[in-house]
Amino acid sequence: MPASEPVGPLETRLRADGIEGVNAYLGGQASIMADLHQRTADCDTQAIDLTVKLSRGRNSKTTDGHREALRIAVGTCTENVLSLLSLNEVPKICAAASSWTMTQTARELRRRMRAIETDAALRSTERGKACGAAYLHELETTRVGIRVDQPRQRPK
Repeated sequence: MPASEPVGPLETRLRADGIEGVNAYLGGQASIMADLHQRTADCDTQAIDLTVKLSRGRNSKTTDGHREALRIAVGTCTENVLSLLSLNEVPKICAAASSWTMTQTARELRRRMRAIETDAALRSTERGKACGAAYLHELETTRVGIRVDQPRQRPK
């Protein structure tokens, strides 16, 4: 894919072959998919838009990759990503990236929750609220949120 038009050929293919056609193509083109995902993570508006569309496909391996790229991007360009998602899609994207360690996950989820809380425009939208709630839920209920309780003392 030429550096000057990384998304253009995929958008053309999308118009001709549909979501499933592009995802099938990308399934065999790891370097092109990696380039698209890197551009998405780097907040390229065109790449984000295309990745959101492609994430709605049925090919789980490919769509999982698209969602992973969007999870990375939503940490940097939150409004940009959330504005393209339906309310039902928000919890799938406002989640930890699979590549994060447990410590990174806890730190990043907290950072993202603070970013939403401090952005008046974002925290007032339904998508912003849903994203913050999804991060909180993940922080409290996944391996990051598991806490060891102190043993209770038995009465003598």
